[in-house]
Amino acid sequence: MDITNNKSFCVYAWTHMMITASGKPVRGEYWPCCNWTPHADTILKDKKFDVKNKTIKEFWQSKEMNHIRERMLEGRPIPGCTACYQEEQSGTASLRQQENEGWVRMKEGKTFWDTVDRWEKNKICDSPISLDINFSSLCNLKCRMCFSGLSSELAKEQWSIIQKEGWEVNHELMRFQTDDLEIIDHGDNTELMKQLYDLLKVNRRIYLKGGEPTLLRTMYNFLDYPVNNNYAQNIQIKFNTNMTNVQKQFVKLMDKFRKVDLTMSIDGIDAVQEYIRAPSKWSSISKNINYFIENNDKADLMVSPCWQIYNVFNIYEHLKYFDKLCEKRNIEVTPILLDFPMHYRIDVLPYEVRQQAVDKIKQCFKLKIAKQPTLYKKLHTLLKILMNKDSHKDSKKHMKQFFKITALYDKYRSQSIEKSLPELYNHVTKY
Repeated sequence: MDITNNKSFCVYAWTHMMITASGKPVRGEYWPCCNWTPHADTILKDKKFDVKNKTIKEFWQSKEMNHIRERMLEGRPIPGCTACYQEEQSGTASLRQQENEGWVRMKEGKTFWDTVDRWEKNKICDSPISLDINFSSLCNLKCRMCFSGLSSELAKEQWSIIQKEGWEVNHELMRFQTDDLEIIDHGDNTELMKQLYDLLKVNRRIYLKGGEPTLLRTMYNFLDYPVNNNYAQNIQIKFNTNMTNVQKQFVKLMDKFRKVDLTMSIDGIDAVQEYIRAPSKWSSISKNINYFIENNDKADLMVSPCWQIYNVFNIYEHLKYFDKLCEKRNIEVTPILLDFPMHYRIDVLPYEVRQQAVDKIKQCFKLKIAKQPTLYKKLHTLLKILMNKDSHKDSKKHMKQFFKITALYDKYRSQSIEKSLPELYNHVTKY
């Protein structure tokens, strides 16, 4: 089957699923993938596909998932896939496109169409061989652009701010929900863990993130299972970590699997990192990066900065650090252009401010690391945003929100945008 021109098809619908640590009223929803857009979804919505009301099998073999698969084969758009469609329209390679291309390069890709053929005959899909799991929202950081459902520390802080400032500061600024104060651990759900252990027999890829997964005993127990049962040599691990908690146990465990992709969530260096991702300490993170490099030579390393207003004037320094580090070990840079919350998006900056960042971004192309295809494309996409003379239609509204939320977090964290991000401050202060 030729899927080259199919703008809807995604291999994930037959191979992959996600278990979240967020959701309402049940914390722990089943999604087709991490790029799923719940607020746009009209197919899975209100069907109670969560760890309390449905098993993994019931979700995977549901008429709703089959409807998604049918629409994809027909080339019809899926409302919940909006995030990927928007990325593609902006010229950025979406997760859908990356996985469609990447899957065929894996040896599992040879049998993928057999999976589709079997499904077309009886509408029963083979078990997912790829899992994306958020075991918990437990996290030791409270990143400014994050959400309370993904960080226990941020949830506590936002609740504290609301109690002192009033609920009006929450609307469109923090999007806090009281349900997010509950720190769940899927490791306590015996039935769910049994299902996950059973899937490890056929699983080929596990994607772990949080919260911060290295903080969880559940994560270590889960990964010990395939190691102890001789499944690990068949499994690829994809791991998201903020690199604040790199222990010897973690480094050794990463050596046990067929392949490991370690993605570091780091948005800057020095004061920039510490301002965005409080209360992280850059000296500790840099030390942990070097420790991992020196003690593990198997993992493929990536850094995935979230490009946003806060770091737009410091991207060059961030890339320069990893450019130098690449002399020791290759590190792929896979940036995320922040899409939400709106008040952190780079394109809401006034045109005059965005223009001031252009030369610094052009300077990035002089670095060797900029030759990496993904980074090269993202830098060009960023340049287009910076050089677009048309301001975002709600720029004034979102900039007002940006200043308000920045001042709020600065107040309660004893931080200062003027001291930590002086270049950005000097450019935006007049607005």
